[in-house]
Amino acid sequence: MKKVVTLVLAVLLVVSCALPAFADSMIISTQSSTADYELSFPADTQIPWEQETTAIGEVKATKLLLDPGKVVAVEVESANSYALVNTQDAQKKIPYTLSGADSIVFTAGDIDKTFPLTVGVTDEAWRVAAAGEHTDTLTFVVEYKDA
Repeated sequence: MKKVVTLVLAVLLVVSCALPAFADSMIISTQSSTADYELSFPADTQIPWEQETTAIGEVKATKLLLDPGKVVAVEVESANSYALVNTQDAQKKIPYTLSGADSIVFTAGDIDKTFPLTVGVTDEAWRVAAAGEHTDTLTFVVEYKDA
């Protein structure tokens, strides 16, 4: 009976596991004498266990008044070098890829343009992953610059 209860609890644990990847919900808004832009970024996201691809949101321009010859570029940085790190043991990691963050650039007229972001975790990475909660933090760096 003890083995059955243990097995049931183990199955429930695996079924209920989800990996949060944390990123603050944020809107960046700025205004210079002639330029004015506002971008939105994804908020906290859950990545389902054993899911090979998960949409985590998008980077979107909600206001975009740029000076001629200027663009708004966004780079995405991972706190853990694109790995979900176990909150109980930092040595346990799940590597992932982030698609859609390679070349986020908004030019004049790109209002409401979106760049969808997707997390990819290989089947092999899921098979060897340690149970528990894993996290990573993505930082969005915005630069207003020459085209």
